[in-house]
Amino acid sequence: MKKTIKFLAIAVLVFSITSCDKTDDIGFNTSVSQKIPVHINQGEESIDQTKTVSFDNIDTHDYLGKFVEVSIAKFTYKITDFTGDEEGSVDISISIDGVSLLQENIVVKQANDNSTIFEITDVSKLNVIANALLNKNHEMSFYFTGTSSAPNDVMDFKIDVTIDIAITAAL
Repeated sequence: MKKTIKFLAIAVLVFSITSCDKTDDIGFNTSVSQKIPVHINQGEESIDQTKTVSFDNIDTHDYLGKFVEVSIAKFTYKITDFTGDEEGSVDISISIDGVSLLQENIVVKQANDNSTIFEITDVSKLNVIANALLNKNHEMSFYFTGTSSAPNDVMDFKIDVTIDIAITAAL
């Protein structure tokens, strides 16, 4: 009888150890939005700006430094809060870590008035953003380069960036 009880105890112990499904990660989705102010002087000029976007929000704050997997579900941007030269335009490239994410020629007032939403859909470029976020964990720098033309007046507007993210973080 003692041997049977001992055997059962060992069997239960072995079974519980091998079937233990321990989860050390948590998965969640979040959105990060940021309005990036832009001022363009009258005339033609080069654009060469760096803007840092923070991914520290109420959803991510407790897990910063613990991301184990990141994927970008959606990356959009639009022009908002436009004032100035109605004929003004920008020929802009946005990049991160040396990888160009997009190249757009935008008539700024028209994009603002039409509430045009621009989207990055190339999965390889979304993966560049995800990998940068995974490695940097809470912020990354976007590089804006190109030219602008505002023949009649200055232009002021915002680039409203929204990134939908799926994150797995270690507990």
